[in-house]
Amino acid sequence: MQHTRIIEEHYYIMLHILLLKVLGIWPHDKSRLLLLQRALIIILNVTFICMQLLVFITSRYNLVLLVKTMSFVLPFMIIKNLHYIIQEDWKIIRNKIESEIIQKYAHYGQFYITLIFLYTCFMIIAAVLIQFYPIIFDLIMPLDEPRPCKLIIGVEYFVPQDKYFITKALHELITASICGLIMLTTATQMLIFIVHSIGMFKIASYRVRYSLEDSVLYMSNMEKERAICESIMQIVIAHRKAMKSSDVVISIFNVPVSIIAILAVLSLSTNLFRFLEAINLKDTVDLGISFVIITIHLVVLFAASLIGQKVMDYNNEIFRLIYCTSWYLMPVPSQKLILFLMQKAGKEFNLKIGLIFVGKMENFTMLLNHALSYVTVMFSVQ
Repeated sequence: MQHTRIIEEHYYIMLHILLLKVLGIWPHDKSRLLLLQRALIIILNVTFICMQLLVFITSRYNLVLLVKTMSFVLPFMIIKNLHYIIQEDWKIIRNKIESEIIQKYAHYGQFYITLIFLYTCFMIIAAVLIQFYPIIFDLIMPLDEPRPCKLIIGVEYFVPQDKYFITKALHELITASICGLIMLTTATQMLIFIVHSIGMFKIASYRVRYSLEDSVLYMSNMEKERAICESIMQIVIAHRKAMKSSDVVISIFNVPVSIIAILAVLSLSTNLFRFLEAINLKDTVDLGISFVIITIHLVVLFAASLIGQKVMDYNNEIFRLIYCTSWYLMPVPSQKLILFLMQKAGKEFNLKIGLIFVGKMENFTMLLNHALSYVTVMFSVQ
């Protein structure tokens, strides 16, 4: 209970925990309604996706229809419980400064999650305005005939397009919001663990910067060697836990995130194509919603690349700090241990999703180039 309280206090905001409980994916939830919550959400998602796919039965099959339908097939991921890793990492904290470092990065995670939720609220409001803008403008600036209304997502309800529009639009928005929130809360869980691993890298850097230097000065050779061995052991523990936190997250989410990475690039391409088509056809609804989706994809891909770059940079910082220590003042056995530590820290460490996506900024530009090349192919085969 103490560790759960620490995790809830330092790593989560209350809105995040509330959403995880409502969606049935909070790891510590013991509610009897948990199974019912998950069943209802799965049924809602499956039926809505099936209704999207039914468009192929009642409409003409072409590239634009494929783009409009496949742009909204949202994957669903079950959140795994990784909190025990954080609980164990907190046990190796040795002093107040290390405690402040780990808490600082935990609070960074809270800050990023708050920004993500604010951005999500803005996107939901934008989607609602785009969906209902004909009705809003009919109230503000009425015309002789009502403005035509259509759903953002291509869904087949087997009723006339203009009949029960409000009901269909609300069903669409609620289902899409639930799917989006499931992905959002899962992604923010991953963000929490990755930011925590960055905090562990910073603790390892702190131990290199201060523990080794303090161990070298004003000691006899025997005391110096003993202190250096102890310091190196503590550095290795922090460094291994930092890499383990990242590796466990990637190993657990590897398959679903690999699929999402592929779908994200394809969806970005299809929505870019849809955006350009909407400009040609002067379709305001398609123009607005494709712009919103493109923005979301770009933000997500950029954030994932930036976080991966930070992890790689902090690992490289440990190597640089080890090299800058007064290793030449250490006894020869300690220098051998330092060499071992440098070999370990000198290896490139990055967040790799399968063989598809490597978390660094140059891969962000590579993914954009792929997306643009796919758009070119779509225009050539249209």
